[in-house]
Amino acid sequence: MAQLTLKAAQTIIDAALGGQRTGPDRRIAVAVCDPGGHPLALGREEDAPPLLAHIAQAKAFTCTAYGKSTDLVRQWAEDTPIWFHGVARVAEQRMGLPLIGSKGGVFVKDADGKVLGAVGVAGEAGERDEALACLGIEAAGFMPDAG
Repeated sequence: MAQLTLKAAQTIIDAALGGQRTGPDRRIAVAVCDPGGHPLALGREEDAPPLLAHIAQAKAFTCTAYGKSTDLVRQWAEDTPIWFHGVARVAEQRMGLPLIGSKGGVFVKDADGKVLGAVGVAGEAGERDEALACLGIEAAGFMPDAG
């Protein structure tokens, strides 16, 4: 049975950090959490704004807390903003992290489709955050699920 280990999490982070950026000045942070939303590993480039680490962690947490990728949460937030705002407030008050409705939070799955955790990337444009998360997940031998 596949498991998301600390070593695999570090592989995800290293691959995502090594991925192509939209510009030379773009810096990112990458967070990996287990299926319960608990942090497993976090990487932030030295010159990346510190807030990016918290955003990356919140993106990974959003996947596991709500059971949807952050892109699907983004669509939900656009369709029902009042409902999303209320649920996001409850998540932050009760669980300590906000729900993030933007691309960049992706599930980590094994070959059978079982959720092993999630990855959040912050600092690039949403599509690029998502692509970097997928790159890292694939580098570790897992299947990304951003849908």
